[in-house]
Amino acid sequence: MPLEGITVRHGRQTTRLADLHYYIAHTLGGSAGARMTVRLCCPISADTLVRRLLSRVQNTTKGTALTRVVGVDDWAWRRGHHYGTIVVDLEKNDVIDLLPDRDADTLARWLQVHPGIEIIARDRAGTYADGCRRGAPSALQVTDRWHLLKNLSDAFVSILDRFTTTVRTLTRQMNVSTVVSKISETIRAHPEEAQAVVRSASGERRDILFKEALALKTAGHSIQAIATTIGVERKTVRRWFQRGHAPPWKRTVPSRSILVPYTAHLEKRWSEGCRNSRQLWRELLEQGFAGQYGTVWKWVATRQGCSAKLVPSAHVVAPRGRRLARLLLAEDPLSAGQEGLLVPALLEAEPHLAVTLCWLRKMQTLLCKRGDTCTGGDLKALLEEGKTTLLSRLIPALERDAAAIEASLVTPWTTSPVEGQISRLKMIKRTMFGRAGFELLRARVLQPA
Repeated sequence: MPLEGITVRHGRQTTRLADLHYYIAHTLGGSAGARMTVRLCCPISADTLVRRLLSRVQNTTKGTALTRVVGVDDWAWRRGHHYGTIVVDLEKNDVIDLLPDRDADTLARWLQVHPGIEIIARDRAGTYADGCRRGAPSALQVTDRWHLLKNLSDAFVSILDRFTTTVRTLTRQMNVSTVVSKISETIRAHPEEAQAVVRSASGERRDILFKEALALKTAGHSIQAIATTIGVERKTVRRWFQRGHAPPWKRTVPSRSILVPYTAHLEKRWSEGCRNSRQLWRELLEQGFAGQYGTVWKWVATRQGCSAKLVPSAHVVAPRGRRLARLLLAEDPLSAGQEGLLVPALLEAEPHLAVTLCWLRKMQTLLCKRGDTCTGGDLKALLEEGKTTLLSRLIPALERDAAAIEASLVTPWTTSPVEGQISRLKMIKRTMFGRAGFELLRARVLQPA
């Protein structure tokens, strides 16, 4: 006669020991669980652990009749080849079931077997929308707002490729520096005045930067944002504001060069076509020159217009793709530095892009709201307005999913807990080194019986 609650008929272990083996198998799997049972002084083989785990998997879905809100999403059994579906109880944050594929028919059959589900949170995949509609027609479908924002962002990035030529042209215009051109021309014409021109041009450049900084300060920007925009240190900008002007160079008169007595000879040899700095240096040595070769080399380099003391312009690389999209969608483009100056020029050159960007920001504002401040009328008006933008091809799909989008604006349900359970599923799958089948993976992902 069996002992109730202690053992079962023909059992060779107590119920308590069988439960311990089951929980070890559920947590660690077969091989790792077998090693743990040795340390716990209740050894058992890995195959037996797996059998005991699979024998109880049918009892893990008894509580689904009480489930009211679920979230569904796909998970990759093999990325790019084979996917499954995970169903999560959003109220308890527990995995209810795993499905072997992500077909609409499979999800519809599962929902028909589990009636009583009132709310289904999902992404914007048409397969899940169709499966939910057929399997639970009375349930409220809620699309995930993060996935919707991502779809809008991807669509916006795809249309930015049309404006690559305009972006490159505007960036090239931004990189043109009149100060550098003036210095280069003066150096080629009068190399002996190169240092003075550099300093005077640098002073002019600082005056221009100070005026820009003053204008940005008047507009209400912080010192850090101003410094990033004009390319000057934050402490320097603060010192300029304290003094009320950009300070001049402390050293205004250049020192006399050792080459001055030999300038006539160098100019003569240069006009004759001699460009060899070492040859010129040897000739100067014969005339009593006491300087080093580097002094003559610097003169030749300056004469050729490649002096290392030129004031460099702020070179901006033309942004593309997501980098350009982030720049356009930023709340304060000036915080991006020199690239931020590209935004107003681009929107002025491309009015259609400006309209699309304005509409996209309205959609982002709407989707980031919560509670009763959002209404279906706001969404319908925005979708109607979107038909005149460059993202008009996305509007029909959004209109078909309008009911689920409206539900996401007034309900707190999202697929974020589902994403967390998918991360846990991936961890469990990888600990089995790809040798486990679907049934064993499902038994370990579901909550213990």
